[in-house]
Amino acid sequence: MRRLVRPSRLASPALAALSLTTAALALTGMSGSGAQAAVTARPATASKSPAQKWTKISADTGLSIASAGLLRTSDGRLHVAWPSFDKNGTYSLHYSTVGGKAKLLDTGTIFKDWGGISAYPRLVATAGGGIRLVFAGGNNQGGSPFNLGAMYTATSSSAGTGWTLVNGSMSASEHVPLTDTSAATQTNGTPVAAWSATTALDYHIGVDGNIPSKGPDLSLGVGADGDVTGPTLVRGSDGGIYAAWFNSSGTSSQGYWVAKLLPSPTAKVKAPSSGGTGGGNNQPGRSVAFAARAGGGEYLAYCVLSKTRNCAHIDLWRDGTAKAVVVPGSGTGSAQYAAIASGRDGHLWVLWYDEGLNKIRIVRTNAAATRFGPVLTIAGPPKLGELDGLQAESSAGPLDVVALAQQSANGSTPAYWDTQVLPALTIRASKSSVSNGKAATITFTVTDTGSAVAGATVKFLGTSAKTNAKGVAKFTVKKGTARGSHVATATRNGYAPARFTVKVT
Repeated sequence: MRRLVRPSRLASPALAALSLTTAALALTGMSGSGAQAAVTARPATASKSPAQKWTKISADTGLSIASAGLLRTSDGRLHVAWPSFDKNGTYSLHYSTVGGKAKLLDTGTIFKDWGGISAYPRLVATAGGGIRLVFAGGNNQGGSPFNLGAMYTATSSSAGTGWTLVNGSMSASEHVPLTDTSAATQTNGTPVAAWSATTALDYHIGVDGNIPSKGPDLSLGVGADGDVTGPTLVRGSDGGIYAAWFNSSGTSSQGYWVAKLLPSPTAKVKAPSSGGTGGGNNQPGRSVAFAARAGGGEYLAYCVLSKTRNCAHIDLWRDGTAKAVVVPGSGTGSAQYAAIASGRDGHLWVLWYDEGLNKIRIVRTNAAATRFGPVLTIAGPPKLGELDGLQAESSAGPLDVVALAQQSANGSTPAYWDTQVLPALTIRASKSSVSNGKAATITFTVTDTGSAVAGATVKFLGTSAKTNAKGVAKFTVKKGTARGSHVATATRNGYAPARFTVKVT
């Protein structure tokens, strides 16, 4: 029987007594909702999607409201920190390391037997190339400084397999919630942590050697009727730290918001058409989908309300612009768990779970993030009973899709799964048909969502050539070439290949 609970935002000074089952619990952003001990799994529907290799990268967690910490290290490996509710009634944090082709390379336990622990642990890079874990909780040991409900931190090498609890804290507060937390790093490697203080977004810069920190927390108020939900921190291309969150106020302030926190705060800005007093609640269900684009700009993906739907469609909005754009394929009225990932060269990925289709949908932008490519629809993890969250990471090129999913088998609880999606090449030709009666030149152009791909290998008529900076490779069809269909292929490491057929008559 899985646990559908939301850890309380009220961290007790005696956190050893705090249990996610006994604390005052409410589902994220759902005013008046109580905790649920169990929910019947939804049966999986028939799938016509292409086969997708999924790897289970965690044990069953016992938690359906959780958000894993993700970090890609310079070796290309994806590190995942994930919480669990254990059979003895305590909580643990674990790590998993994922390599190419969604291969699970390693997994283990970071901490165990805590009385309460972050359902939203976060991973950030250290200045020396290692990994920092930022989390809240209490270790269930009376008198311990790690039982105060502060924001704590632990470090590891880039391998992410051996963890050291840091004797210090990242909050003056002893009431850091176990959800609605986030972290990022400044350009000099200084970590920044943020969390919901209900009517404010509180944040803290750096690690203090004291528990709790003697240095103050900073605060960005959202109004007396505010309710900060699912905050996400990112470091923008300008080096500043930006925050996005959902305000579940139930008033005109309800919606998605963005503000720059560092080096100095700016006025918070509400995303276009992101909410209000219409009666619906388009809250994200997890951390908001917010990413800093490699080519510049901070982008937010979010559900837009209609009179009858909490998610009529998903919008993509660049912070500071007047308008958002509708994400293609998201207008079925059953989109959930929007996620976003920043890829190389400025591309963005937007993905979501379509509950009506019981599928995951993915779309990629061009390098300028000004237009979308085709929508890809994939089946979820095998024997999917219910999908409880989506996250994504694409800094190395391929898109890692991390799903918190419960299988339909009796006794299963949500676990983390990973699959990898490659950006797809497109190849076009200046001519699709030529005569064998005379020589002809054909120019092939290779693109990624409309952006030129240099260095791709094009093979045609037994020869090969690399595309130039404009994605172009030229071939000569000699006089007398055999009649029939001849296939040109385009390949490049890290991309799905493409084909184009030329007819010789």
